Amino acid sequence: MNAQRYPQTSVSPETLHKWLSALLCVLNSVYFLLNMLLVQKLGLGGIQLISAFFGGYCFFASLKGQYQPWHSYTLMTILSVNILASASIMELVAGAIFWSLALPIWYYSLFGLKKGICFSAVVMVSTATILFLRTDTSLFMPYRTVFNFTLAYLSIWLVCHLYEVQRQKTSAFLHSLALEDALTGIHNRHALKTDFSAIRKKFTRIHMLIIDIDHFKRINDTFGHDIGDAVLINLANVLKQSLNTSDIYRLGGEEFVVLFKEMEDIQAKEWAEKIRQAIEQEIFHSHKEEIKLTVSIGISALQPQQEFTDFLRAADEKLYQAKHEGRNKVCF
Repeated sequence: MNAQRYPQTSVSPETLHKWLSALLCVLNSVYFLLNMLLVQKLGLGGIQLISAFFGGYCFFASLKGQYQPWHSYTLMTILSVNILASASIMELVAGAIFWSLALPIWYYSLFGLKKGICFSAVVMVSTATILFLRTDTSLFMPYRTVFNFTLAYLSIWLVCHLYEVQRQKTSAFLHSLALEDALTGIHNRHALKTDFSAIRKKFTRIHMLIIDIDHFKRINDTFGHDIGDAVLINLANVLKQSLNTSDIYRLGGEEFVVLFKEMEDIQAKEWAEKIRQAIEQEIFHSHKEEIKLTVSIGISALQPQQEFTDFLRAADEKLYQAKHEGRNKVCF
């Protein structure tokens, strides 16, 4: 499945990046003025000035729809360096190190589970080291400070991790509901529409096959709907085994669709004939007897500027022609 088709179960990384970049632009501008005018930390002020400019750039780029993933990586790198540098240079009582507690939230939200783990671990080790080296050494204070900070950091990290795990599970579940056929497990009509929009941007030659089981109503009437459902599942498996593609869809009822990319017309028809023969030779079993199936197949080739509904209608007309000419036939 194309990752872009996954339903969002929370704020998207692009949206989060946009408003995070705006927030960091404002905060770094304020801290830059404070460090330059009050505490005279010129090096740190320079980092914050760069952070403010880049945050502003990212915000306006997002407003114009020009977001790129490297924007988030660069923004979070600058932010992380800024926080660690502030914790190293400023007095601990200033509390700059507390900002590191927010980093796991942003890492997981922007980059997902695996990268969230890695980045959060690096920051925890770095901040704990800074605390240990800069805390008063009397009465074992470094150990107590590092211990308490690490526990607080781990608590936030754990919540972020559990939330992201649950979010991914929810996304996968919603994905299966939205884009997979509940009976056969292959893609559904909604996925076909979504995939078609993406495929036509990348490929110039696209063929659509509509495959319809001949006399399927007779199977349901003779053997029952449970056997009819089993036949549909088995047919979907035959299609998956016969074709080296994931572009297989259940259109509805007993109709299936296959998309071919970058094939000549003759190749598309040859593959359609192989599908027809494979299904004709397959034996489907019921509780009582063996079931032999045949299918009719209509093929259409995508024309320039043709919309999805017209493309589908053209294949459907060829399917109707195959049915009219006696079934168990491929028409192009």
